Amino acid sequence: MATELDALSGPRKAAIFLATMGSDVSARIFRQFDDTEIETLTAEISKLPSVDDTVTSLVLREFLEMAVTKQYITTGGLSFALEILEKAVGDKRASEVIGRIQASVQPARFAAVKKADPNQLASILIREHPQTVALLLANLDPELAAAILSALPDETRAEIVFRLATIDKTSPDIVKQIEAVLEKQVSAGLSSGVSYGSGAKTVAEVLNRVDPTTQKTILNRLDDHSPSLAEQIRGLMFTFEDLVGVDDRGLQKIIQSVEQKDLVLSLKAAGDEVKDKIFRNMSERTASTMKQEIEFLGPVRLRDVEEAQRNVVAVVRRLEEAREIVLSAPGAGDEIVA
Repeated sequence: MATELDALSGPRKAAIFLATMGSDVSARIFRQFDDTEIETLTAEISKLPSVDDTVTSLVLREFLEMAVTKQYITTGGLSFALEILEKAVGDKRASEVIGRIQASVQPARFAAVKKADPNQLASILIREHPQTVALLLANLDPELAAAILSALPDETRAEIVFRLATIDKTSPDIVKQIEAVLEKQVSAGLSSGVSYGSGAKTVAEVLNRVDPTTQKTILNRLDDHSPSLAEQIRGLMFTFEDLVGVDDRGLQKIIQSVEQKDLVLSLKAAGDEVKDKIFRNMSERTASTMKQEIEFLGPVRLRDVEEAQRNVVAVVRRLEEAREIVLSAPGAGDEIVA
């Protein structure tokens, strides 16, 4: 049952807790949240399924552990809290609870930057060293990082991507220096002593969200810096053309979940292999209708097709994250597509 609890996201646990507390208590708690948090929790509560009593008890127990631990830390310090917890729940559980407490109180990194306009940020970052830009992008959501990366000059993007993919740890002193510079320019706040995960994976997530032309340009330039790294990033990415590698059951789920207008437009410039794979997973009547719709589109802008393809890929990522499909590792402008 602990495994089932660990599989729940933070917002889902919070939704279970608030639903258990009742509307009056939840209303008072909601007053402490900002609009984004309220929107997230409201959505979670609205789609909350029937929850097993045991899971509910475990969620409440976890909340109590964290609340009591915070009190221990306030009155006796971190070491005192850890000592008490180890005696009560054991070393492993104590470390988990302390870790969650530390994560919850850690200041948000680049909070102001996340609200800024990507083009404005790019105009500021163009004057910064690629390592500084990489440090910033490593702390942003992939969508925002992709928007900033797309707005930067071609000649600097490959260098930034290389540094982003290979970034590991940054010393507290260096982070403080970068914080002082960026705070004046973009009102950003950094926390010190940050450890980053897989840089290549971060780059793949970012590049998955930019247009195919930019993807190709960046990866081609990265080939000159580090061919092995470029190949690693390509292996972590999922592009529209990778739909040919999705199994039939998964592809049928994707077709059902994608907006029809996006699917039609995305196929306008798709390769024959992708088209054939998609049409084979439709009824003959549906496939015939869709082929006619594609023909009726006439000439369309390539950037519109690429946007539709990105929308399809976004649905694929969402379905994979929800574990509704399983993916194997995948092996811009105003041009007109006739």
